[in-house]
Amino acid sequence: MFSKKGSKKQDTIDTIISPMTVIEGKITHPKSLRIDGKLIGEVHCEGDVYIGKEGITEPLIKANNLVISGEANGDIVVNGKVHIKSTGKLNGSITSKGIIIDEGGVFTGNSKIIQNEDNIHLIKNIKEEVESEF
Repeated sequence: MFSKKGSKKQDTIDTIISPMTVIEGKITHPKSLRIDGKLIGEVHCEGDVYIGKEGITEPLIKANNLVISGEANGDIVVNGKVHIKSTGKLNGSITSKGIIIDEGGVFTGNSKIIQNEDNIHLIKNIKEEVESEF
């Protein structure tokens, strides 16, 4: 995701939270994650997070990149970019390197675009959080 042409894909989705599944609590994951159900709690993911059309999350996601086709409520902190698809809704705050909003996508809240130095510290913090859980 968000990689330059010809570069190797960083990682694959190895965990899927299926539709009609509700999870409450903190998820710490070293790879990419897809959420098609409802997740109430914190997500700390070293890879990318994908929220499917039926997916709903709150209140915090920390990840490498985030793609929203469903609904995210709360704080979003990513090393790369947030991509809100045409069916996606984000209510809350974003801290990222960039934001992409497709036509029809909805973003209500605040955003902060980070610079390269800020990004290095953010990557280190997320990686340390994930590693400390294992």
